[in-house]
Amino acid sequence: MQLIDRDDPRDKYVQVAASIRAAILSGELQPGDTLPTGDELAQLFGVSRVTIVTAIRELRQEGFVTSGPGQQTKVQEQAALPVAEAHPLAPLASYIFELGFLKNTPRTGWLMLGIPQPESVAEHSFRASAVAVALAVMEGADIGRTVAMDVLHDTAETRISDIASVSRAYLTAARPEAVSAHQTNGMPDEVKETYRDLVAEFEAGQTLEARCARDADKLELLATAREYERQGYDTAEWQQTSLEALRTKSGQWLGQAIMTTSPVWWKAFADSYHEIKREAKSRGK
Repeated sequence: MQLIDRDDPRDKYVQVAASIRAAILSGELQPGDTLPTGDELAQLFGVSRVTIVTAIRELRQEGFVTSGPGQQTKVQEQAALPVAEAHPLAPLASYIFELGFLKNTPRTGWLMLGIPQPESVAEHSFRASAVAVALAVMEGADIGRTVAMDVLHDTAETRISDIASVSRAYLTAARPEAVSAHQTNGMPDEVKETYRDLVAEFEAGQTLEARCARDADKLELLATAREYERQGYDTAEWQQTSLEALRTKSGQWLGQAIMTTSPVWWKAFADSYHEIKREAKSRGK
């Protein structure tokens, strides 16, 4: 567990709860594990026993731990936030609202280039899913499963955000599979298992469908890099790393096409329109 930062303006109990919560989500603390005693936690974090009691109460209300008077505090099997709605599909509805947050979550890597309003995570996932259709067809993979993985591959970023590569050396984030387990808790069994399986399969990258989905993710990044390059930004490094990450033959082939095709997709239509106008004008004479 990460110790609290004395310069952090947040209340100490909030920092303690955040540290324990992160340990649970990252897998450092496993379901069923017993937390150290209150006195031990107070000594570890350098805070009062009251602060620890408040932090544990916060985690218990969130469903991360369970405890009672005179009982040891243990990590829950799955976090189970209280659901205000009585409807049995309320957890699924809440997940749908949560995913809407990705429409306003920028792809932070592009901020490093000074792009003031980069694409959102949701915009990236949409085009990656469209690319996934083509790769699945060309590679003989299951189209639906491949596309579904690209739709869901960045859903954990509602909770851990889109972490730029330069930040990963300094941060320890929960695995997407762990985040997905919490996001889908309370859903009908078949629904939550499907969501979790798709995220886990994408992260493992072992199946043909997962390889196609991961290539589609990189190809969308490559296409965006080409578009930002045309706007005057230096995206050479993004283009190179995207190409190097491609694993399927179809992905590599499509990567070559993206590199040699103009991002100005509408120019041919514009040229054709002007040619038709010139011909019409000539006939009018």
